[in-house]
Amino acid sequence: MKTKLLLSNMAVLYTALLLTSLTYAQTIWRVNNQSNYDGTTNFGENYGGTPSFPVFSEINEAVAYPNVNDGDILHIEGSTIVYADATITKELVIIGPGYFLTENPKVSNNTYDAKIGRVTFDSGSESSQLIGMNVLHDGSNVDGIVYVNVNDISIKRCRIERYVRPNTLLIDLYILQNFFPNTYNTSAIADTGSSSYIPPQEIIFNNNICQKKLLWTDNAWGTGTIMECNNNVFDGPANELNLEFNTGSFQNNILKAAGITANINSGTNNNVQYNTVSTSGVFDGTTGNIWVPSMALLFVEEGTTDGLYQLQSGSSYNQAGSDGAERGAYGGVVEINRYNLSGLGAIPVAYDVTTTGVSEPGTGLSVTVKARTNN
Repeated sequence: MKTKLLLSNMAVLYTALLLTSLTYAQTIWRVNNQSNYDGTTNFGENYGGTPSFPVFSEINEAVAYPNVNDGDILHIEGSTIVYADATITKELVIIGPGYFLTENPKVSNNTYDAKIGRVTFDSGSESSQLIGMNVLHDGSNVDGIVYVNVNDISIKRCRIERYVRPNTLLIDLYILQNFFPNTYNTSAIADTGSSSYIPPQEIIFNNNICQKKLLWTDNAWGTGTIMECNNNVFDGPANELNLEFNTGSFQNNILKAAGITANINSGTNNNVQYNTVSTSGVFDGTTGNIWVPSMALLFVEEGTTDGLYQLQSGSSYNQAGSDGAERGAYGGVVEINRYNLSGLGAIPVAYDVTTTGVSEPGTGLSVTVKARTNN
């Protein structure tokens, strides 16, 4: 009797919390590019859609739908098919299932990510977020890019093959907890190519794993500013200049690749502290600087594509950063700000569902769901 009462109370509590969450989150809409949605006679019934709550087949269909309002959430479901390019004109939170789902354990009940060639944030999309998407090359040299044409955009926990491209004269761009692979030899941030370009203000670039350069400079407009660049792992091309920009804070980063160098704040190293480097002399004399003669002494020996960037807990080179927490992408004193394996969103994930397959009279169908929460 006590067990039943406890379970009943837990169910009520969970329902209350879920309803509270949905109240703040407004409406959640599903997008699955294998849905039969056509907007007239089919509403994604093959994936549980209805005329009132359709399951859209593409992101742009959801954006154009009149009942999708500012502040709503688009849940982009994993698929074997690449999603059509998306242009966002409303304030939305766009959440995909993450990436590297075949590699990391307990991340999904299937291995499908949400792949897309490019996402463009246009007028009306201010304060939107892009989370957990795999932005990749899909046959065009303008793919693998997130285009930002408005203020206050957050791009987090995504895999981005080329770069983020902010337009001129913007403010408040947050690039957080992403994985930038070395698929293409580009900088993680790039301008529009216009000779009159004015770089945006207040870019935050924190807790990313970056297998490419971060060169925020151009002959036409000089050297740009990244307001914060903290707790990243830079693993770009070896024996080259990998980092060049001005910044108000360059802390707790790890320069992993052999021989890479940096030019921060015109080489003055102002605002540079508590970093770990692979090359002797880089950031020499700055507070808390650590040179590691072999990065094999710092990083774990085995792991997945992004798991290999975790640090050995017992390494003598694994020393605390400026905030007393671990350095690198998985570090930082605030847990929710750390890099998350596979770019999982801060929502519960059901990674395993099993059933007996037989419904018994009086007891129904036994179903076991294994789930985990993500920060």
